[in-house]
Amino acid sequence: MGVRERSLLGRRSMSWQSGASVLILIVSAALLGTALAGRTYSTALLQILLPVIFVALGIAIALIARFLLLARRQQRETASALDDSEHKYKSVFDHTLDGIFIIDDRGICLEANGAACRMLGVSPGTLVGAPIAAFFAAEADFPTAGAGSLARSCEHRETSVVRTDGRAACAEYTTRANFLPGRHVIVARDITRRKEAEMALRDSEDRFQQMASNIQEIFWMLDARDRKVLYVNTAYETITGRSCQSLTDKPRSYEDAIHPEDRIRVIARLEESFQTGHLDEEFRIVRPDATTRWVWVRGFPVRDGEGAVQRLVGTVQDVTARKLSERQIAHNLDLAEAARAEAEAFRRISLALTQNLSLDYVLDTLLQTLLKLIPCESASVLLVESDTHLFLAREVQNCEPGRGVPPIPETFDARDSRFLMNALSTQKSLLISDTVQQAEWGHFRGFGHLASWMCVPLIASEEVLGFLSLGDTRARTFTREHLRIAESLAIPAAVAIQNARLYERAAIYGTELERQLADLEMTQQALRLSEEGRTLSEERFTKVFRSSPLPFSITTLDEGLFLEVNDAFERRYGYSRDQLIGRTVPELGLWDAPNERLRLVEEVRTHGRVQNMAACLRSISGEVSDAVVSAQAVDLDGRSCLLEVFEDLPSAAKLNLLPRSKSAAH
Repeated sequence: MGVRERSLLGRRSMSWQSGASVLILIVSAALLGTALAGRTYSTALLQILLPVIFVALGIAIALIARFLLLARRQQRETASALDDSEHKYKSVFDHTLDGIFIIDDRGICLEANGAACRMLGVSPGTLVGAPIAAFFAAEADFPTAGAGSLARSCEHRETSVVRTDGRAACAEYTTRANFLPGRHVIVARDITRRKEAEMALRDSEDRFQQMASNIQEIFWMLDARDRKVLYVNTAYETITGRSCQSLTDKPRSYEDAIHPEDRIRVIARLEESFQTGHLDEEFRIVRPDATTRWVWVRGFPVRDGEGAVQRLVGTVQDVTARKLSERQIAHNLDLAEAARAEAEAFRRISLALTQNLSLDYVLDTLLQTLLKLIPCESASVLLVESDTHLFLAREVQNCEPGRGVPPIPETFDARDSRFLMNALSTQKSLLISDTVQQAEWGHFRGFGHLASWMCVPLIASEEVLGFLSLGDTRARTFTREHLRIAESLAIPAAVAIQNARLYERAAIYGTELERQLADLEMTQQALRLSEEGRTLSEERFTKVFRSSPLPFSITTLDEGLFLEVNDAFERRYGYSRDQLIGRTVPELGLWDAPNERLRLVEEVRTHGRVQNMAACLRSISGEVSDAVVSAQAVDLDGRSCLLEVFEDLPSAAKLNLLPRSKSAAH
């Protein structure tokens, strides 16, 4: 039973005993008065009343004595309870973590606990009796500012207090007026560390916002539960052309920016990344103005305490310039390869067509070379038999096996087709990109199924010997470049065909030797023209090689012996042509890691070419720079060589390029 319950029971017992004692005293007094009136009562009655009176007086005295004892014990218990309450109050007052000030109406501190003294940096003796306003940084912050305002106020505020060592501290306080008459309490808490943490958090947030607002890459954050965008910086507007507000209105609208052809793949990769915690994709986006850009997205997980992916954060980098650069490099390589292949084809066909006078060999070599340089489904040689009569000398079909293709007639009259008649009469080439647009094409026997057609006359001694015919069932297959190649090949081919036919007729037309000699002289002139055409092709390749802004080099495949470099190579790596020709790549130490070049050579041996392989190259000054290298295996004069093109890789990009073989590139 507690002190309060025991005190309540004691007070009730004392009240009952005091009432009973008073009643007994009244009864005793009444009996005593009756006993003293002896004249009224008999002696026998008095003898009975006196004992009763004495007993009543005894009981009253006993009850009063007990009342006094209970009252004394109650006083001791009350004093003990007051001491306990005072001790508890003092313990709480002294040990609470918040500062407590008790002040009067004048703002004088009457009492303060240890936390209040520590907060102000003073001793209790200095604080008690001093005006509390002296410790506030601003007079207006003093809770008792204004006469009697504290007595009418009960408020919660934040302010600054000045410690005795001169340092300022932040505090929040609550006032309670008149908890006792003329006494007011202020409970204050030091929040300096919290304010510093809040300020540090704001500074960190400001720095983050400054960084996120000024970087060129998109910084993003996605929620793992609903895939909504939690944060994105302003670079989103620059790269995608869409506002950040659009993500606030529709948090998954970023999916609309993905190119339709890439959308399913990218969203699937994104879903996988919430399980794996890794995202690394390159894809296209479509801006509101319908322009297409390439971006590189990388994502990293933010996990909770159980290891589950809670959020996904990452960056988006615009790599359109790199993609265009890769395409330009591939285009330049294709141009260089086409020029090299054309020059090599002219060299080989010139040798082949002039070293063998067999007509079958000439025709087979001509068509095989044509199919290598010009993609088409059918190629044929039509030779003039007499006037407008033509016959099919040779035909090669390059279409799918089992496909039904109408055969070309072995002989026909050019007058039956205005297309052949036009080429025969004008001695000029024809290029029809789409035969559907030609009204009479369907009646062209043996060629009506073709959608695009190219016809080049074979002219020797100002006489049309026949035609090179190339066709394809796909419209717009042939270009002006294809026509130029075919016309270039037609020059030595016509001479070779003429030589072959003259050779076959030599036994029959021996009497016409003089005419044959004249024709041979014209043939030599045509050969010179052929050599000039080959020289022009080689000059074209040399021009592309020399004038390219990218560094080019030609080395042997096995030893790495330099055979040729262009001007851009000399400018970029500081070597002169004389310093390179005849020396090997390992000897010069051009590759910072020789094993990388060995790996490139192995890739070329396996796949024939390598595109965009990352490498570190060293200039003559010793400077090492990052670059991407593309290489193509070429055959020069029977030697296996390597045509390489180099492009500097910007250091800020840090692209993760892997070597790709020819098959992988396509």
